[in-house]
Amino acid sequence: MAEDAGAAPHLVEPGPSPEPARGRRGRPRDPSVDAAIRAATMELLGEVGYGQLTMEQVAGRAKVSKSSLYLRWPNKVALVADALQHRARAVPEIPDTGSLPGDMRSFLGALLRSRTAASRALQAVSVEIASNPELRQAWHRGLAGMLTGCLRTIVNRAAERGELPEGSDVELLSQLPLSLLQTWRLEHQHDPDDVVVERIVAQFYTPTQQEPQ
Repeated sequence: MAEDAGAAPHLVEPGPSPEPARGRRGRPRDPSVDAAIRAATMELLGEVGYGQLTMEQVAGRAKVSKSSLYLRWPNKVALVADALQHRARAVPEIPDTGSLPGDMRSFLGALLRSRTAASRALQAVSVEIASNPELRQAWHRGLAGMLTGCLRTIVNRAAERGELPEGSDVELLSQLPLSLLQTWRLEHQHDPDDVVVERIVAQFYTPTQQEPQ
C-alpha cells in the first residue's frame, strides 16, 4: 500500500486462504457470519490484545452463539490465524514508477494511508508471534508474507534495473521496511508518517550516484 498522495490504494487479491474447519452437520454456512466473526476478531485484537482476547468476547461482538463459533474454529489460535490470513487479501498494489526510491516511497506511503483497526490488531498479536509457532506460521502466510512479497518484487526489479550493487541482499532489503515501521510504532507510541517513510527511502533505498572513473 504509482498513487497520488492521499489517494486510496488499489487492492490486489492473492489466492484464497484456507477455510476454517467446517461443522459436520447442519445447514450450509452463511459467509456473512464468517465475515462478521473475523471482523469482530480483528477489532477486539486491536482493543484488548491477543492475551486478553476470548472466544466469548468474539461471539458477543459478532452476535453469534459460542457453539456457532466453535463449529467454525476449534480454539483462539485457529480463529486468529484465519482472521490474519483473510486480512492479507487486501494489500497495496505494487507500483511501477521506474525507480527504486519512487516505488518504495509509493508503496510504503499507500501502506500507511490504508492502516485501519486491523493494523492495530496486527501490532497487538506481534508479541505472541515469537512464542506461538502456529500463530507465527499464520502471520508469515498472511499479511506479513504478502507485504514482504510485494517489497521483494520492488527490490528485485531494482536489482534488474541495475540500481543496486551486485550481490545486494534482496531478502534483507525486502524485510527491512516493515521491521522499521513496526519498531517506530513501538518506540514512539504512535504510527509513522510520510516523513518517516522518506527517511527510510533516503537512507536505504536511494542508490548513490557513482563518480565516473
